[in-house]
Amino acid sequence: MFVDEATIEVKGGDGGNGIVAFRREKYMPMGGPSGGDGGDGGSVVLRADGHQRTLFDLSRHRHHKGERGRHGEGSRRHGKSGKGIVIPVPVGTQVFIKETGALVADLVAPGQEFVAAKGGAGGRGNVHFSTSSRQAPKFSELGAKGDEHTLLLSLKLLADVALIGLPNAGKSTLISSISAAKPKIADYPFTTLVPNLGVVKLDLARIFTAADIPGLIRGAHKGSGLGHQFLKHIERAPVFIHLVDPLQPKAFRNFLAINRELKMWKREMIERPQLVAITKMDIVDEETAAEVEALKARLESVGCEVFSISAATQEGLTPLLERAYHFVEIEREKALAEPQAVPVVLTQARVDPPLHIKEIARFADDSSEWEVTGGPMERLIGRFDMANSEAVFYVHRILERSGTLQELEKAGVKYGDLVHVGDLAFEFGE
Repeated sequence: MFVDEATIEVKGGDGGNGIVAFRREKYMPMGGPSGGDGGDGGSVVLRADGHQRTLFDLSRHRHHKGERGRHGEGSRRHGKSGKGIVIPVPVGTQVFIKETGALVADLVAPGQEFVAAKGGAGGRGNVHFSTSSRQAPKFSELGAKGDEHTLLLSLKLLADVALIGLPNAGKSTLISSISAAKPKIADYPFTTLVPNLGVVKLDLARIFTAADIPGLIRGAHKGSGLGHQFLKHIERAPVFIHLVDPLQPKAFRNFLAINRELKMWKREMIERPQLVAITKMDIVDEETAAEVEALKARLESVGCEVFSISAATQEGLTPLLERAYHFVEIEREKALAEPQAVPVVLTQARVDPPLHIKEIARFADDSSEWEVTGGPMERLIGRFDMANSEAVFYVHRILERSGTLQELEKAGVKYGDLVHVGDLAFEFGE
């Protein structure tokens, strides 16, 4: 089943904890700390796969989580890193943050990867906290939490040529005739409800891909007739073949209407190379031949390059396809000449969010309760066991040096006030 949108939840594995350990060898009574580091958590990676054609599997399996890193061990032995997950997605998949709608990746080449949720870093063992004044530290660092996101995946087909036109114009018949694609074909409108991708081989050297796009109707750019879902698959195609059924009433007016929909969706789409194919020539008889010639003349009068074809009998297909390949080659050369954009990556260096201090309660004894988020305070407290007095002293020194404690005092936090940071609550000045 063809599915072009899916929402998934991804979480990188948490880092393993560093541990507290000391050397116990014989004849080494002052062996010192030897706690090893925890392993990094496994990341969740999306990889563009040329064999994938749909997001159907991901629409059914939404949750993907990397493995947690193992905890460190004594004798400075590091914990094993958690296994990551590689999720294959079709080439042409765009990745959005669900909450904000921000585009964070566009996988347009086979093998291209995107780290959707980075695993948390492993915590440091107590050996890292040894100093001249603290030679036997009895605390270590906890593993960091892995990134967690809800992502919207949206597939935009990558084709060299898009077959466009009104419903029942002959697009599916044409794609089945020029490639190995096998779309559903019937003599009624809206037979095709999903795009079909096919490979067209003129000879061993001249090959391109073509997409049969479901029929567009008036108002498609506003979403009519699933217009948004269909138009997005046309966006990436650099060349169009516009199919016109000459036996339909108002064929020329309908041709103009489809181009108007393209322009209203994205203005630059109307400026791309567009060949016009008058279809179903095998059923044009003497009575309708004059109407077809008149239609062809009107199309040529507005600058169209027109071909008369029959997918059923193969009439006129070779000139049409060779001309389409000519434009495909030009667009490929342009793409090679243009500098390649660097993909935007979600897993940029982690930066502490701004420090936010909020008073949430005031008591009769003039003390207050505060909620603190962001800044180094939230991150640090999440990485240490705050029931350990040595760890508390270490964190206090870092917060003091960073100016965070001074910021709390400026905000009005007083000695004895209750401060909430994440899941921890403590009295300020303890």
